[in-house]
Amino acid sequence: MSDLGDAKGSNSQADDGDEVVHRRYRTLVETLEDGVYQLDTDGCFVAVNDVILELTGYDRETLLGAHVSVVVSDADCDRLERRIRTRLESDADGDATYDLAIETVDGERVPCELQFSLLVADDEFVGTVGVVRTIDGRDRRHEQLASVWETYESITSVIDEADVGVFVLDETFDVAWIDETIERYFGVDRSEIVGRDKQTVIEETIQDRFADPEAFAETVVATYDDNTYVEQFECRITSGEGREERWLEHRSKPIESGRYAGGRVELYYDITDRKLSEQAQLESEQRIQSLVNAVEEYAIFMLDPDGHVVSWNEGAERIKGYDSERILGEHFSVFYTDDARENGVPEHNLTQARTQGAIEDEGWRVRADGSQFWANVTITAIRNEGELQGFAKVSRDMTEQREHERELRRERNLTEQILETSPVGIAVVNPDGSTSRVNDRMAKLLDVPSGDISPYTTGDREMFDSNGDLIPVEDRPTSRVFETGNPLYDREILIDPPSGERTWLSVNATPITDERGAPEQVVATATDITDLKELAERRKRALEEREKELAAVRLATNLLESGDQPVDELLEAFVDNLTDSFRYAERTAARVSVGNHEAVTDGYEPIDRNITAHTRTANGAPVTIDVVFLADATETETGPFLEEEHELIETLATLVKFYFERREYIDELQAETERLEQFAYAASHDLQEPLRMVSSYLQLIDRRYGDQLDDDGEEFLAYAVDGAERMRAMIEGLLEYSRVETRGDPFEPVDLNSVLEDVLADLEVKIVETEAEITTEPLPTVNGDASQLRQVFQNLLSNGIEYSDGTPRVHVSAERNGREWIVSVSDEGIGLEPDESERIFEVFQRLHSREEYSGTGIGLALCRRIVERHGGEIWVDSEPGEGATFSVTLPAADHDGSA
Repeated sequence: MSDLGDAKGSNSQADDGDEVVHRRYRTLVETLEDGVYQLDTDGCFVAVNDVILELTGYDRETLLGAHVSVVVSDADCDRLERRIRTRLESDADGDATYDLAIETVDGERVPCELQFSLLVADDEFVGTVGVVRTIDGRDRRHEQLASVWETYESITSVIDEADVGVFVLDETFDVAWIDETIERYFGVDRSEIVGRDKQTVIEETIQDRFADPEAFAETVVATYDDNTYVEQFECRITSGEGREERWLEHRSKPIESGRYAGGRVELYYDITDRKLSEQAQLESEQRIQSLVNAVEEYAIFMLDPDGHVVSWNEGAERIKGYDSERILGEHFSVFYTDDARENGVPEHNLTQARTQGAIEDEGWRVRADGSQFWANVTITAIRNEGELQGFAKVSRDMTEQREHERELRRERNLTEQILETSPVGIAVVNPDGSTSRVNDRMAKLLDVPSGDISPYTTGDREMFDSNGDLIPVEDRPTSRVFETGNPLYDREILIDPPSGERTWLSVNATPITDERGAPEQVVATATDITDLKELAERRKRALEEREKELAAVRLATNLLESGDQPVDELLEAFVDNLTDSFRYAERTAARVSVGNHEAVTDGYEPIDRNITAHTRTANGAPVTIDVVFLADATETETGPFLEEEHELIETLATLVKFYFERREYIDELQAETERLEQFAYAASHDLQEPLRMVSSYLQLIDRRYGDQLDDDGEEFLAYAVDGAERMRAMIEGLLEYSRVETRGDPFEPVDLNSVLEDVLADLEVKIVETEAEITTEPLPTVNGDASQLRQVFQNLLSNGIEYSDGTPRVHVSAERNGREWIVSVSDEGIGLEPDESERIFEVFQRLHSREEYSGTGIGLALCRRIVERHGGEIWVDSEPGEGATFSVTLPAADHDGSA
């Protein structure tokens, strides 16, 4: 092993041939409880100590010269080579530490921790030297740390299986801790979140990842302003880089005790499936990886029998801060604190090592710059044939590990707090069905004492499936997971605890496997979904009732909109279908009456077990709906009729009332219309006879006495004749207006092209006189009265020619619009103001004086009345000086969209 000592750069002042020096280094290396080795540049063993031989099972002759891949896997070998190459390229100082598995001569794999350093001579790489320690073989000073790790890993694995995202905030609402589920849900990295102000994290990092970022931010930040209440809400996070779209349930509460008292814990549950099926469920897929140990480095050096430093390695220089020239020859007590030196600790340690052979000590040590570190120290006496030669001293900087142990304890306490405050029941189940750990929530769900869960086993509670069938023990979630090795999610179970409060649970179960993949334990989580199940059942019943009500209302609406069906027939159809809308339809009968009309179902008779709705139409006609229950009311659990059924007949009575009020109104309106039309016809007809007499006598005066009249007389006579003519035209127009509804022909398919040809023939003289240009597009066939449609076109074309400024230009076009045609007549005339577009369609309304333009003021009113008789509309689009476009809608004669 002397080569190993040389390769580490020993500063011994004796030459290499000095047997005492060789013996000291061999003794030093062999006193270490860890394996020590040296490799050349090709990765072959140059030297190994006895611990390496004991660990691997090989003898020294086999290993020396053999490649390191003899005792490590190819993957670990490649990793070691990459580490060495990285160190050489970066010229970094310090030892590297990582875990690997040593493969023994028997093929067994032993988990170990490896530290290595580079050997450089004359600025040339000559190999590596390393220390190997079995992870499971650490000495007593690591027992406490192992216990911390075991407890921490047990708790965090339980949390992990619950698949709950966790934010832990300190009293200033800085993020103290998050789990991996938060990283996955939010697409964030723990190192970028922990330590930052949570409100800043929301505003700068995660807010925009929600579907409703403002509502999320406002709700969560409000809990920081008033950290006194429990918050719970649902939110949807969108998909993006590093995250999936999912629904989350936020639950948070103040932390009232412990290290983070005054802070807040925020839990996020994945409720995506529950949002789709209205059932609560939580996935248990989380894994929290164990924290790695702090890097451990060695200071290895030798003391003479009096405690003076006689050798120094690079690790010692790095840990303690002294270079070899400064420390060689100094007493090792310089590494101790003043208090330790005053108490004689250095001398005591040497005495103990001298008498007992070795001593181990932990405590504060002092570096060259005066700073302190927590050290683990082993001092071993080196003897030659019983004579003390000196001491081997191995120091290890345990400051980070000591702090790490303290941090682990804090993390353990934090994890314990999270576990116990979780609203999800969590349990760890053993293969025999016993329970090794549960949180308070699970104990409450199982109705067992939370202090001692150990007596509880899987079969202690009766469990039923969604059909109410008893679930045998072997078919329960944890048993199935132990049998199959596969996780089980969202199993709905009804438990019947001793307290008698039956509870519905949504259960997830996930195996914790050994290194061969076999389940060692099962983590089960349970969420109380009793309220959700009851709510779903209530909503289902309510939906069924609402569907019945809707069907009844729809039926009533269809019947009441069926047209002019006789009242008795309508009521018979209505009452025949009415009882189908009730819960006990086969035991229900009904009676419906309106005025003197009545309809009843078979078996109806007035009895006390009934519900009745009364109302009246606007004209006072009574409307009654009476529904009776024909069986004994004691046969039902809640009475013969539901409250919703009471509301239903009230609604139906109102619909019947509205229908008959509408019929009464239509009948009255039709009667009034007929009276008005008869009056208009009679008035216009009776006025024609005296008007003809006036016209005849005016003409007679003109013939007999025209030559005797002066200019004023002739002018006055002309006014009288013109007034009589205009009065005749107005009476004829009014008569025609009143006859639109009563004297019209039945509707039939009308070819508008033929109608337009007839109109153009009638207007031929006027078209020639004005040199008007009339253009048309192909027109459709519509359903209508041909003679009335001819009147519409004639009025619109006449107006287009009459109200032109210059040569009249009129264009006729048509456009299909669903079941209608829009026919438009456009001119380039004088136009009109938009606010006059309604007034021109009223009777006797004119926009111009008779001196400017002739006319009676009835033409457009007549067009509107004819178009309305055809079920259409008429309107005008115009601007002054820009012409006008009159458009009418008429029913198409076909239903396939063809012209």
